Amino acid sequence: MMPTPSPPTRPRSHRRGPAPARAAAVLLLALSAPVWSPPATAATTATVPVASPATSPATPAVTSPGGLPVAAPVAAPAAAAPAAGGPAADGTGAGAGGTVLGAAEDRAATSVADVALPVAVGGAVGLLAGYGYVRRTRRTRTRTPATGTDTGGAAEAASTDTARGGGALTRLRSRAARGDVPVPELEGRAGAALAAADDCVRTSREELGFAEARFGAAAVQDFARAVRAAETEVAAVFALLHDAGEPSGDGSAPGPGRVAVLHEVLERCRAVGQRLDAEAEDFDRLRSLEDGTGVPEALTVAEQRFRALTGRVGACEANLAAIGARYAPSAVMTVSGQVELAKERLVFATSRLNRSRQTGDLGDPVTAAMHLRAAEGAISQVAALVNGVDRLAAELAEADEAVPDAFAAAVSRVGKDPLAALRAEVDDGACDPLDVLRRVVRTATTAVPLPEAEPPGEEDALFPAAVLVARCSAAAAEDYVAAHRGAVGVRARVRLAEAHRLLARAVQERAPEDARDADGLARQARRLAEEDVRAYRDAFGPRGGGVGGAVLGGVLLGGGADGGPPGSFGGPGTRARRGAAVTPREADPGPITP
Repeated sequence: MMPTPSPPTRPRSHRRGPAPARAAAVLLLALSAPVWSPPATAATTATVPVASPATSPATPAVTSPGGLPVAAPVAAPAAAAPAAGGPAADGTGAGAGGTVLGAAEDRAATSVADVALPVAVGGAVGLLAGYGYVRRTRRTRTRTPATGTDTGGAAEAASTDTARGGGALTRLRSRAARGDVPVPELEGRAGAALAAADDCVRTSREELGFAEARFGAAAVQDFARAVRAAETEVAAVFALLHDAGEPSGDGSAPGPGRVAVLHEVLERCRAVGQRLDAEAEDFDRLRSLEDGTGVPEALTVAEQRFRALTGRVGACEANLAAIGARYAPSAVMTVSGQVELAKERLVFATSRLNRSRQTGDLGDPVTAAMHLRAAEGAISQVAALVNGVDRLAAELAEADEAVPDAFAAAVSRVGKDPLAALRAEVDDGACDPLDVLRRVVRTATTAVPLPEAEPPGEEDALFPAAVLVARCSAAAAEDYVAAHRGAVGVRARVRLAEAHRLLARAVQERAPEDARDADGLARQARRLAEEDVRAYRDAFGPRGGGVGGAVLGGVLLGGGADGGPPGSFGGPGTRARRGAAVTPREADPGPITP
């Protein structure tokens, strides 16, 4: 969703100074009024001759207009005034000279107060005015008066981050911090980014296999290292999102911890994409498809794999019919439809291989590379689908042999009663041995053990049975997600990644409980993936010609009537670099087997 642009900043009319400055000015006037009073008359400030107490009446108190007491002028004979500073006539020092000296001291003290108080008040006023100015300046630089949208430092930071390729994420985080982005939208963006990163890793790994078959492992070791690093990081992000838990379904706002996790998911997915994008140019230089020199050899590798898989599809169909007749129908449910899906991908690969060869012969290596890459993606999925059926046949045979030992180990741990009903089902006839092992392991790890039961040892049959069941469920879910990744969302992928993590820990620590939990998560992942695929088909429907299936499987990235560009080695910024434009001289030669 495009961010809503902020309305233009409206010109602001002239406004008075900040409120703190105005208040400081008023305070200054109020405090300085009694200090800076108008001067009194000359008689009040000049040296005043004072009459003798015997001849002069009491001096009345006189105040100046400023409210300060001053000496009142008194008329006295000039002859009665002694010399300034001289002693009084009575020898007590209370004469005119003493009176004048005391008045001078009072005026000196008043003068110091008159200067110190305004200076202190002025300093306070300056501090208040400076604070108000700085505060108002900062608010003006970072907010517009109409909307409060970032216009200063935030915009500059966003433009800098955009130059680094992360402007959208920076704007999203800024909006989320202000509460503008709803958390469900943030959840959707984080999930989409993680699913896209997972798809980039899967596609890069597939194309890397074709390059390795052409040039050898030593030539592609740097690219293989980058893919492994990206795969490890994506697995870590899946674990991070799984540990954060599911979003609340009651509409309550999530805590700051989950919001921080979503931001971290976005950041780390972007880093994964950038790592793969950085390798795309060198990888294309190695394959040399667009310049035409590498297309013939790459076509030879793809056609060889195509022919080998064409023969295997027929054998796979016969194998599936055999295991369906031997075991219960539920035993083959995880691979039902995979043979038909493999045939559909073969038809699509046939068409694209022929288009690639034709356009290459016509001197259009760019379009030839585009069709070749689409064919390679389809061939990789055919191989995974066929391998899944063959693997299931081997796993069912292994589980069938493990059932008696698993039953014995479970009985020694929890007794016969919890397993009586399951034992009767097995004795009745054909069953699903993997499901039987699953139920045996679940009963043995959840029921109350017997008091005399011994701790499981190295020869305990429950642990290998639990690992076998979990490995089968995880592999089946993996094949389904890979063949339908164009529609599978992040919820199924998170559970599948967690199933792989628990399975690895179970093997390392010999923990059947972890294997049991891994099996449950893998089955949940498969169920959620199937729901996503049904929703996708309800929304878009089939397209025909294998194009719809190729988009559903992530072979083509969508975006046009022809399915859009094929996925290629690289991150989100480069994986669609082989465009879907068809040259005017190109024609579809039809499904001719190469």
